[in-house]
Amino acid sequence: MIFLLFGHRNENLSRMFFRWWSLLLVSSALAVLVGCAKLPVVENKPVELAKPAPASGPLVTASRQLAKKRTAGESSFLLLSDAGEALKWRLALIDSASSSIDIQLYLWHSGTSSALLFERALQAADRGVRVRLLVDDFLLTANDTGIATLSRNHPNFEIRIFNPSRVRGGGLGGISEFISNFRELNRRMHNKTFTADRCMTIVGGRNVGDHYFGMDKKYNFIDLDVLATGPVVADVSDGFDEFWNSAGAYPGAMLSSKEKPELVVKARARFREIIASERDGKLRDYPGQRADWSSELSALNRDMVTGTAQFLQDHPDPNKDTRVVVKTLTQMTDHHEGEVQFVTPYLIPSTSGVEAVAEATAAGAEVRVLVPTLSANNQPIVDGHYKKYREPLLKAGTILSEFRPDPTEEIRALADVGPVHCERVTLHLKAVVGDRSRCFIGSLNLDPRALKINTESGMLIESPALAGQLADYIDTLSNDQNSWKVSHDSEGKIQWQSRGETRRRPPPAKWSSRVISWFSGLLPIKSQI
Repeated sequence: MIFLLFGHRNENLSRMFFRWWSLLLVSSALAVLVGCAKLPVVENKPVELAKPAPASGPLVTASRQLAKKRTAGESSFLLLSDAGEALKWRLALIDSASSSIDIQLYLWHSGTSSALLFERALQAADRGVRVRLLVDDFLLTANDTGIATLSRNHPNFEIRIFNPSRVRGGGLGGISEFISNFRELNRRMHNKTFTADRCMTIVGGRNVGDHYFGMDKKYNFIDLDVLATGPVVADVSDGFDEFWNSAGAYPGAMLSSKEKPELVVKARARFREIIASERDGKLRDYPGQRADWSSELSALNRDMVTGTAQFLQDHPDPNKDTRVVVKTLTQMTDHHEGEVQFVTPYLIPSTSGVEAVAEATAAGAEVRVLVPTLSANNQPIVDGHYKKYREPLLKAGTILSEFRPDPTEEIRALADVGPVHCERVTLHLKAVVGDRSRCFIGSLNLDPRALKINTESGMLIESPALAGQLADYIDTLSNDQNSWKVSHDSEGKIQWQSRGETRRRPPPAKWSSRVISWFSGLLPIKSQI
């Protein structure tokens, strides 16, 4: 039961906290609801299914060539650990699609990379490719009227928003609704898939934003996706349909009754302006217009490895959600012979889970965990609760490493792209490897919110070749040059060791991050992180 390390939670204190907070704010905000814009109720939303794979096209041709190297039931896989390659393959899928593009994301941040991807997706729609974009509403900053106008007027481009707040426009009205409808709005869609022509897909941990594609000067992520083709793609595509047609997916066309075509025109002009301004900068290694990716697609015959895969996702309807991702991973980590490797940016274990790890290590298993140091974590609020479990994890026999914000140039090159050299590299990778023969790559963090609240997705892959590559990569990230080894010294006290240095206190971090971590640790919010 090793995976239970990341399961269970005590909700009592958090419930008391949020009830108190609700009473405090609802009383002051209910009046604000009067006059706020509210979304209309959706009735008779049409069911839309994925288009079948086209009869021809660059992606279909490449997929058929790869199928010749596989046995029945197998798929082909390519790890995307390099931020630049991750963006290029998304562009390749968009540019090469001849029938359909389906994108499901938690976040779509504004920035250089998002301007490039959105404009390219619009170009695909302009040439007749059906584009469906499903994005969670929680941190959505896009203009409702612009989304509605685009969705209503472009025949091939539709946006839906998952679990939107019914009160639009932000302010106290939105806050009041979130608090009064907390249970529903607290559940977010954290899934991430990117599928073209129902024959190639990208699944993993990356949203769309400059942090994910090496273009942010402050911090960039070490992250991971897998490019796949074969039978598993149909499962990913069907999973997208399940969310797209769910009650929680709100049609973008209904976000606003206003019609402002000029917003779409201005947005496209702005995208093109951003792309042109970075032509010799952040985007110097990417084609500015639709490109021919035939050479890259042909190279997949050399670079992809084979194996069987299962696509996992939680159910969009909370009343039907059985937490299938966690249950399946629990089974995976229970059936191993010697080694399990976990990588997660956010780790908040449970007491029962730590006990399960102790039982596993006592029986001879090797449990390796890689997490970020505070300075290599983009969410210091998590550190306030994770740090309470260092000692229990070590006593349970965990081999614990904490990733540095200043890794080797080899690793930094995977996070930074082009002329960018960010201030710090942060860890956002989510993966599990068992016995170097099977692995999980997806959106799942190892914290209570991911395991109990949000919807998650990913691929469980049986492939010694791919799992071996991933295990070796995790070993590199965890080594003495890229991470701090956390252990007990001869006196039983915690120590951090890296690059010949030994520390008795946690590695340095900005004072603001330390304050946030400290304050977070005082709050009864563990179940919500």
